[in-house]
Amino acid sequence: MDEVKRLREEIRAVTEEIIRAVAKRRRLAERLGEAKRRLNVSAIDLDAEAELRAHVTRIAVESGLDTESAHRILSLLIQDAVSIQQPKEKPKITHMDIFRRAKQMEMSGEKIYHLEVGEPDFGAPHQVADTLTWAALHGYAAYGEAKGRPELRKAISGLLREKIGVDISEDQIVVTPGGRFATYLAAAATLKPGDQAVVIDPSWPLYKQVVEMMHARTLILHTNLEEGWRPISEDLEKLVRHNPRAVFINYPNNPTGVTLKPSEIAELVDEARRRDAYLVSDEVYMDYCFTEFTSALQCGYEKTVMINSFSKSWGMTGYRIGYLVASREVADRAARILSQLVTCVPEFIQMAALKATKDMETPRLYGETMKRRLEIVCRELDRIGLKYVKPDGGMYVFPKIGDRGFDSAQFALNLLEKARVAVAPGTAFGDYPEYIRISVGLGEEDLRKGLQLLVKNLGSS
Repeated sequence: MDEVKRLREEIRAVTEEIIRAVAKRRRLAERLGEAKRRLNVSAIDLDAEAELRAHVTRIAVESGLDTESAHRILSLLIQDAVSIQQPKEKPKITHMDIFRRAKQMEMSGEKIYHLEVGEPDFGAPHQVADTLTWAALHGYAAYGEAKGRPELRKAISGLLREKIGVDISEDQIVVTPGGRFATYLAAAATLKPGDQAVVIDPSWPLYKQVVEMMHARTLILHTNLEEGWRPISEDLEKLVRHNPRAVFINYPNNPTGVTLKPSEIAELVDEARRRDAYLVSDEVYMDYCFTEFTSALQCGYEKTVMINSFSKSWGMTGYRIGYLVASREVADRAARILSQLVTCVPEFIQMAALKATKDMETPRLYGETMKRRLEIVCRELDRIGLKYVKPDGGMYVFPKIGDRGFDSAQFALNLLEKARVAVAPGTAFGDYPEYIRISVGLGEEDLRKGLQLLVKNLGSS
């Protein structure tokens, strides 16, 4: 017991040294941030971080500490230092903030034109809704497998075989409460505190949010309108050489509507493979693709995690059901997390989804409708001369509506208050304050009216 007491005292003393050293490091980070601001340079310097990581690797080896643990500790320290050095910004207004305000106005009796939210107005096919009711009344309302009902996972496997020609085992599929939860599970099953993950902007905000929830760090690959919103190989290589644990991609893309060619998808997968990183591919707009669609699963990389949902293809947004496809190991981890948080997706919803998988016509019709609506928006944007990349998938257009210094968040708020039109500010999807996202999730009559009001207010902004 004397030795136990002595060792505890030593551990306490070392812990105190660590805390004091962290406090000193934070003060130095503040001073470094001030110096960088005076020089007008970025708070993030990946080359300096790489040099520090190499130095820490040498120290870890000399000290008998495994390098993975050392890098996780260092990643947390770097993340803390960057947050100290970056200027404090006011919280960004997101598309969901606009959506909530729009809903409040609707509850007061206002007519709102919803061009901000990614929810198709179609609704689920009648046979799917009928199956939901039938299943609830016939005993499909008990606890179930965390991965989902076997017959639904078998049907999803068959669906993927038919659509993308890939054989997926039922054990590799996890049925989730919507695509959002599938995205969370993809991060939770692959990332640990201190890890890094690449996200390609502009992007759905959830990718960065789930990475941060894992106490991991986001490395942002910024794309631009001039390059067609396509990731540049050299820029990607600069990020992946920092050995991220995961790379998140989304094509057809939200918010730009861009769909990558098969060779471009293969290149992204190869970059992840070279670094032994997970490739998380969000493919919820698979059926809203108007050109050749390539799934990351077709590239045959075992560390691919594919996310999909029934919300877009069959209009089942409120049903909250999606799925994740991964290796058996990752799928098992995801299922354990799901079981601890929500047990399983309700069985009657799963039975409704099973019915949906037998309907191949509805996704085709819904996709054609989205294409027609996007063409309406594009014609109007062309008429007034706005710059954008014509979408070849998805349900959004991402036009540039202002020059440098423009504030699309304030514009979106003013537009909602003045014209009762809701759009998503570009700042919700990255550092794009000159852009807005226009969704075509509402009927054509309201879409045309909302566009007219938007154009009218663009002229007066």
